[in-house]
Amino acid sequence: MLRFTLLLLALLLGACGLEALPPASGDLPVGGYVIANLPPAQERGGELRPGVVVYRILPNETRAIGVAAVSTSLGLRARLRLALLDERGVVQAVSVARHWFAAQPFLAPLGLLPQITLDPGYRLNFRGQAGQAYYLRVENYALSEDRVTLYADPFTPNPAGNNPAENVEAFTGGTKEGAIEFVGEFDRYDVAGAPRDLNLRFVYTGPLDLVALLYPSADDPSPLTLDPVMNCAPISPATLLVVRDRGLVRAGFNEVGSGRYTLTLSSSPCP
Repeated sequence: MLRFTLLLLALLLGACGLEALPPASGDLPVGGYVIANLPPAQERGGELRPGVVVYRILPNETRAIGVAAVSTSLGLRARLRLALLDERGVVQAVSVARHWFAAQPFLAPLGLLPQITLDPGYRLNFRGQAGQAYYLRVENYALSEDRVTLYADPFTPNPAGNNPAENVEAFTGGTKEGAIEFVGEFDRYDVAGAPRDLNLRFVYTGPLDLVALLYPSADDPSPLTLDPVMNCAPISPATLLVVRDRGLVRAGFNEVGSGRYTLTLSSSPCP
């Protein structure tokens, strides 16, 4: 009966996007690091169950935080995954590879092939709120023990377009480099003041599915969509430009080949 109750609880939590919070092994300080010893994964009934440790993160101020895990034992043979949960057990992000991380639907099913890479560094970003607790679950899918250094470092996000909706950044010409660094991020630009004879080019090379949306007005339901393939269009009659992940489930880092993109407004004709 107890087993059935626990199974039913796990199913209900999964349906709500929640996960049970195991006890934390300790605290991971913001601006510091800890060294974690991860038990090996276990093969049971044809399934690979990871060795897990959990650390609590308690931000003392509201700001962006980057988390990283680097294997010091297995190196390139490491098979790690990070999952960040808030204090209610809601998953905020999960690492996928060095250059990007994700949330739903990449969390379920928890298959290994899309999420595990032969890369020693696994990272994710989140917006930490002062006074709230976050839980970093570190999973080892290797069949050997691993010793991992965990970091939690504050950082300043790329400022381009990363403003509140009521204070959208003006973009009237030239080039801007922004980055999608958080799951669900919208970068917004006010292009109403741009000369109407200019063309917009959107350049992105990386693992995300980024799009640039041109809205004739803020409440228009049918924006023009640019992506890395169809990447140029006249700016007229747009007044608002939004860059985001197409499915709002992926994010990267402010570096080439990850979350960084380039926007250019110029008189150069589109192909």
